[in-house]
Amino acid sequence: MSKYQAHSDGRTKVDFVKLKSLGYDFVMLRAGYGMYDSQKDKAFESHYAAAKAAGLHVGAYHYTYATTVSEAKREAQCFLYWIRGKKLDYPVAFDIEDKSLKTLTTRQRTDIALAFMQEVEASGYYTMLYCNADWAKNYLDMDRLKHFDVWLACYTTEARRKELYKREIPGIWQHTSSLKLKWVYPKGSLIASKLDADIAYKDYAAIIKKAGLNKL
Repeated sequence: MSKYQAHSDGRTKVDFVKLKSLGYDFVMLRAGYGMYDSQKDKAFESHYAAAKAAGLHVGAYHYTYATTVSEAKREAQCFLYWIRGKKLDYPVAFDIEDKSLKTLTTRQRTDIALAFMQEVEASGYYTMLYCNADWAKNYLDMDRLKHFDVWLACYTTEARRKELYKREIPGIWQHTSSLKLKWVYPKGSLIASKLDADIAYKDYAAIIKKAGLNKL
């Protein structure tokens, strides 16, 4: 979730209590994008507070525009600043999918992903990669990234996903961007009642707690 599920001033529009009552148990929140403090997602704090109050597990992600390793490291430090003090019991993720990075080579894109994720992991966080099936197949060297779990966006059936993503089961599968939950937004909300929906294949909250990661 991001500012697109919030009011213009950053206040969340999502009823996280209702979300939990419907059987969902975790959310991944965008902390921000880029390498400047002004690029923090304006709804991150509000989403985080409401999700934690509702008893949901919470993770965070960063959307990248980095085109060099040095920029990726600057983004990592910005992201770490944004999430400081947060009790994140789900992974933190590096979101690489922007079309501007397609002008780079596969090696360069992979170097960028590694630079960010290694920097964040070294700070004590359970770090993972977010990408779609097309990027995993055509734009990244997934063998070099195999140390990290994958949060895979692939909006299709599970059978088709296995055809498109011929690797092990991803850590998290984002299987749709069009989940309609009309009860999750307040009555009269002008925001579109669609959300991304994910399935986690690991008990990340237990793994992270046991390993003492994410500053918990």
